[in-house]
Amino acid sequence: MNLEYLNTLPDIGNKFNAEIQDDEKVVFTAVLKMFGTETDRLLGTDFPFTMTNKRIIMEKNSITWTIDIAEDITKCVKLESGAFIFKLVYFAVTLKDEIVFDDGKDRLNGFNFYFKKADRIKLETIVNNLF
Repeated sequence: MNLEYLNTLPDIGNKFNAEIQDDEKVVFTAVLKMFGTETDRLLGTDFPFTMTNKRIIMEKNSITWTIDIAEDITKCVKLESGAFIFKLVYFAVTLKDEIVFDDGKDRLNGFNFYFKKADRIKLETIVNNLF
């Protein structure tokens, strides 16, 4: 993982007012079409997605998901499935440790992120240089 690459990116501004730390800068923002667990169990739609040089933050209403890029992620790849109008393109993130949520009722080992095409292309450049 090339974390130094994130530090070379410009600060694009905290468009969604995510809670970031003093030593963080926002390097990518978009609204997720949807995101789910590694098995595609839906976790949310139309979530603001903020990527800093240290974390990924998805925040909507009172729900916040935060992933530390260096500490939590082992792999991130762009995947495609289906064809023509049924084609899906998404980023699959594998986590180092399982996350337990919903008062211990649910668990996940990764996330699948679905973006609009223009946002996906921008994020793909970052992912290709980071992982």
